[in-house]
Order: sequence, then structure tokens, then C-alpha cells
Amino acid sequence: MEKYNKLIAEAKQAYRLKKHDKAVRLYEEAFKEMIIVEDLIDLGLLYLDNKTPVKAKEAFKAIIDVFPDSPQGHYGLGLAYEQLGKKDYAEESYLKAIKVDYTFAQAYFNIALIADDNNDEQKTYDYYKKTLLYNPEHFWANLNLGSLYEKNNYLDLALTHTLKAYKINPKEKMVTFNLGVIYGKLGNFEKAVKYYKEELKKPKCYFMTHLNIALIYKDIYGDLTNSRQFLLEGISRFKDNTTLWYNLGCVYALMKDYENAKNCLFYAVIKNPDLFNTVNEDEELIAFRDTDYYHELVLNIKHN
Repeated sequence: MEKYNKLIAEAKQAYRLKKHDKAVRLYEEAFKEMIIVEDLIDLGLLYLDNKTPVKAKEAFKAIIDVFPDSPQGHYGLGLAYEQLGKKDYAEESYLKAIKVDYTFAQAYFNIALIADDNNDEQKTYDYYKKTLLYNPEHFWANLNLGSLYEKNNYLDLALTHTLKAYKINPKEKMVTFNLGVIYGKLGNFEKAVKYYKEELKKPKCYFMTHLNIALIYKDIYGDLTNSRQFLLEGISRFKDNTTLWYNLGCVYALMKDYENAKNCLFYAVIKNPDLFNTVNEDEELIAFRDTDYYHELVLNIKHN
């Protein structure tokens, strides 16, 4: 027992130090002495971290063979099946975990994600709600359910869940972007801008934030200078994003800076040829299409 405890302690320390291969070796060495189920669960999860789902599946099946009423065993097996791309088996395992422990919020959440991937909207709604029934503080269930409500224009419900997610973790990715989208749809552009600006401060800001705030300044406030600035800042972060380049071209065209409009639109179309049809149909580019700069653009595109 002393040797086992020493090896398990070393394995856990190695895991904390992100030395996963060493941790696996120590766990496996310890299990030659004896096996404690909680430690075997930890090893199964470590196999998943190491992207070795076959070993994880074997570990969790071994747990279930001895402890068929282990919710963590069934849940871990579901995770292994997901890594193996067997989502039907994964869902079956999550349901078994719930059958043993009906309060297992994360199992409900994982089923919701599978339903979302399968475009089963009603089931997605149902399982996000069940997740929140047993864990109201689940960040991603609140955020994802809010996003689903927003997509279907249930904006009050979308706002309720997204604000809840924001309260839980305002620094997590997407939450401030989603609040910007919802407040924009509600016509509260001041708050939309506030939350978009919060999103822009995040190291992993979502690129659409730059576009959405630029569109508010252009279309709602009529402020082309600030609209241009937000798009330029977006391009400095996402240099090959053709959506940002195209919209910057439109802003330059509205500012009658046709040289820069031509250059931006050229870059966007070269990167994404499908945008050429949009250039020819976009109402914001009507005046631009009456200039020599447009004809230069067409010639340059044809020669590239």
C-alpha cells in the first residue's frame, strides 16, 4: 500500500506539471500493486488528455465491469467513444451515467452537444435545460442555450442566459460577443458597442466582433471614420480575413477613397473569388462601379 500511494502521489504531481507521459507510466506501475477505482478513473481521463481513447475505453470498461453503477465510469466511457468518433455509443454511455445519477449535469450537457451536432434542435434545448436544472452555474450551458435562443429570436431568454454566463465568467471567449449580438438585435446599440469593446480586449477575440462594431458605426451612427478604424484593427489581428477586407473596401468607397477601396476589394476577391459577384451587386458600391477604379479592379482580377 505504501508503494502504491507513493507512485500515485508522484503520478498526480507529474500530471499537475503537465508531464503526461510520466504520469501515465507511474499510474500503470502503481496498478501492478493494486487498483483503487478513483485512481483508475484518473488514468482513464489522462489517456483521454493524451488522445489515446482506446486505452481510455479499456480503463473505463474495466471500472464498469467491477462497478456497473459507477456514473463516472459510464461518463468516461462516453468521452472515450466520442474521441473514437462513435457518438451514438457515447450518448448511450452518458444516458447510463444519468440513469445511475440523475443529477449528473455534465452528462446532460454532453448529450446536448451531440444533439446540436446532429441538428436536433428540440433535443438540444431539452438537454441544455436539464444541465442547468442540476447545475445552474454551468457556463457553457448558459452561453450555448443563450446562443440558441438568440438564433431563433427569443431575445429575452437569450439575454437572460447570456448575462448569467457573463456573471459566471466575463473573461471567457464569446460571451461578450454574444451579448453584443443580442443587444444589437434588441436595438440597444450603446450596450452592443460596450460589450463588443469588451470582447475586443480579449487576446482570443472573435474576428466578427470587429465587423459587427464597424457595421454599427457605419450603418447606425453614420461614423465612417470609426468604422474604418475598427476594420483596420481587425485586419491587423486577422490579416487574411476576406470579410474584413471586403467591408473595409466598402467603407473606403463610401468615403470616396476609391484607390483604397479598389485595393481592399482586390485583395478580398483574390483570396475569395466568390466575392466578385458581391462587388458587382452591392448597393454600397454603386458609385464605385461608375469609376475608372472599378474597371481597373476588374482588369487586375482578370490578370490574376
